[in-house]
Amino acid sequence: MKSRSIPASSKLFFIALLCLTLSGCMGSGGPPPMPDMTQLQVRQMQTREYSDVSKMEVIKAVLSALMDEGYAIRSTDKDLGVVTAAKEVYDLDSSTKFAAEFNQGAGSGTYQTTMRSEASTMIRERGKNIQVRISIVQKSVSNTGGNIWSQPVYDSKIYQTIFSKVGKAVFLEKEKI
Repeated sequence: MKSRSIPASSKLFFIALLCLTLSGCMGSGGPPPMPDMTQLQVRQMQTREYSDVSKMEVIKAVLSALMDEGYAIRSTDKDLGVVTAAKEVYDLDSSTKFAAEFNQGAGSGTYQTTMRSEASTMIRERGKNIQVRISIVQKSVSNTGGNIWSQPVYDSKIYQTIFSKVGKAVFLEKEKI
């Protein structure tokens, strides 16, 4: 009985096809799913009020909390009550990198290398209280520096963590500690 051998080019094609199929399943390649939330629910998640404290004490508390979370402060405007900050985390999407380099050659193609979070904060007086609203946008940044995707953050735990630190920092500011 004679055995037939499969040509080498067919084997390589099959292996390449299998790798591309598997690499497409490995990475997320996109933003997290959007939640089903109303604009009011989003604002409630992003907003807290503090009493018996000055606007400047709250601005300092927000700065401290954002820095504790790893954000680099970009700008502040105490009169408007605006604070902007950003942090970047190296987050290589290796499956997309593999597919890009497989299709376009080593060192070529565009793939995610960094996750950037940008926080914009508005601090304003509301009667006797100081209201803080923090809005965070997360961006996927490519190896060439461009944005792959950008989306507001709707994870309430992230906001709870930051507001918990703001609350503690407000206490420390009030107590001059």
